[in-house]
Amino acid sequence: MCGIFGYIGSKDPAISCLKGLEKLEYRGYDSAGLCGIHNQKLKAWKEVGKVSALEKAWKEDPSQISLAIAHTRWATHGAPTKDNAHPHFDEHLHIAVVHNGIIENHAALREMLKKQGAKFYSQTDTEVIAQLISHFYQGDLGTATQKALSLMEGFWALAVIHKDHPHQIVAAAKENPIAIGIHTENQEVFLSSDANAFYTPDLDVIFLQSHELAIIEAHKVEVFDSTQSVIIKEAEKILIDDTVRSKGAFEHFMLKEIFDQPEALQHALHGRLLEKLGSVEFENFKLTADDLSSIQKVLILGCGTSWHAGLIASSLIEELAHVPCQVEIASEFRYRNPVVTDNTLVIAISQSGETLDTVAAVREMKKKGVKVVAVCNVANSTLTREADTTIFLRAGAEISVCSTKAFTSQITVLSLFALLLGRHKDVSQEEGILFLSEIKKLPSLVEEVLSKELHIQTIAEKYAKYSNFFFLGRHYMFSTSLEAALKLKEISYLNATGYPAGELKHGPIALVDDQLPIIGLCGNQKTLGKMMSNMMEIEARGAPLVLFTFAGSEEEHTLTEDVITLPLCIDELAPVPFSVALQLFAYHIAKCRGTEIDQPRNLAKSVTVE
Repeated sequence: MCGIFGYIGSKDPAISCLKGLEKLEYRGYDSAGLCGIHNQKLKAWKEVGKVSALEKAWKEDPSQISLAIAHTRWATHGAPTKDNAHPHFDEHLHIAVVHNGIIENHAALREMLKKQGAKFYSQTDTEVIAQLISHFYQGDLGTATQKALSLMEGFWALAVIHKDHPHQIVAAAKENPIAIGIHTENQEVFLSSDANAFYTPDLDVIFLQSHELAIIEAHKVEVFDSTQSVIIKEAEKILIDDTVRSKGAFEHFMLKEIFDQPEALQHALHGRLLEKLGSVEFENFKLTADDLSSIQKVLILGCGTSWHAGLIASSLIEELAHVPCQVEIASEFRYRNPVVTDNTLVIAISQSGETLDTVAAVREMKKKGVKVVAVCNVANSTLTREADTTIFLRAGAEISVCSTKAFTSQITVLSLFALLLGRHKDVSQEEGILFLSEIKKLPSLVEEVLSKELHIQTIAEKYAKYSNFFFLGRHYMFSTSLEAALKLKEISYLNATGYPAGELKHGPIALVDDQLPIIGLCGNQKTLGKMMSNMMEIEARGAPLVLFTFAGSEEEHTLTEDVITLPLCIDELAPVPFSVALQLFAYHIAKCRGTEIDQPRNLAKSVTVE
């Protein structure tokens, strides 16, 4: 995870970097640091915790610096301490480095440098980079950095400064993004691990590719490949989202984003429905009718919440389009050698577009010549640049680490894609019109779910005392149960498991007792009878039971007093309203337990390491 920001130019570099770090804090908030050059010496500020702690430390001891590099950290190597916070230095305090990624052979490099007399002061792999650059340094920082990179294994984005080069930053990338924003008129340059962190308009932006290195000065940027040959990079003008992030009247961003969902779903649908044709069109979609008609297999890649959305989409694609669909966890898939053909389509799902495992899996698929559709919420991200085409969620910025509106938007746009593919296969115009009439109801259905918050809160508070939970469902509700369990784990730190209800008696029912609440998701009408039989098995064994079900169903009330009734909708779309209700359930349990909701411990919004 982690975030890098850097600045060189006429503005105050420290203030510029602190402002950039605030936009990158979704990448990690274990510690933060800032470094520049003052009176021919490195001047650094480092603090454990969030960027606000770093800003406070800088204000207590400000210094005029000629440039700055900064970092917000999610701990990989070494605990979240001030010593382990970035930047890291060589032992002579001549070189400072900030780094995203992992140096896989850091231990071997550390031993090599120790044998040559180097002294180390932290547990991190990043310090090895600084010491290695120092080992090669002979007056040219770019050359020394390039030599160090040639010995490193793993993946990285990094920025380097040297006390004797007060007007130069060296940046390099391998499989991790680095964006460089150039304002020629103002003679200033920004760099960041996310172009969306740039807050100045009218920048010419270039993106470093793997094995590229940039030497950055206020009036020029030069880019080199691994042989130190100059590369001419094409600059882009990108649209910067400068929307002020505010919780408004809500206590947490997560709660605000739960309540954002009716509007987010409206945005996901807007302008994409061809209602008279019973079909769909996506803006700037680069797959032709022939491309869609020729698809014989779909492969969906994602991690975490995005994988859960993929599981739901897989069932939709097979039911609507009658095309075989395989769903893979990207972190596992990237190490396999799958059999794919020219008529396989890959759908890669990532809210941020920076999920390393998903991007790496996409790169492997691109090598095999397979077309890739990205489903993403963030423009200018790595995934959107590498995919053949992108379907944007349009969910708006999601600040809370725990994904809510991005998940339901993923389900919505993937449902639209399933219909589009189906219309190029076996789905009739009449069937398409009927499906669109149902999907148009989603925003109002979610509004109705949100109106039940007080009832959901009351039940959540009743169950907040328990430490273990089982979420059960069938068909679409099984995938929904996985996401519901993840939400509860993420923000309440409780043990929660999602499981197919029909598998309960094949082992897990041995766990059932009066200390294991069972959360039954009765949102699949096709399997409701079977689901109720499973719930009767639970009730007979004395476990606390909460049932989420459709309005109008009465049998659930005979099993438990804790029933949450939700508006009726078709099975294929039920994961949306059910997930919103389950998000509220998780939120109110976490709030009752007093945990950190928007930035849970050990988590970051974007997972950019393995």
